[in-house]
Amino acid sequence: MTKTSVDDFAALIRRAGLPVQPADVRQIYEAWALVEPMLDRIRSTGWDHVAEPAHVFRADIHMAHTGKTETF
Repeated sequence: MTKTSVDDFAALIRRAGLPVQPADVRQIYEAWALVEPMLDRIRSTGWDHVAEPAHVFRADIHMAHTGKTETF
């Protein structure tokens, strides 16, 4: 459960200018339920920067799994 309602979330998407179909908003909103608590944790007072949740994206690994050879 998030603090942001689905209607407010849809408004945020529109305000950001993202080209998202209305039918896709619900699916993206479900992922927001995972992101919002991480943002709250990072923004809260009393936490050190090392308390940020771990998240890593390595393009080289992604490209190896997809078989593409594009270089970044």
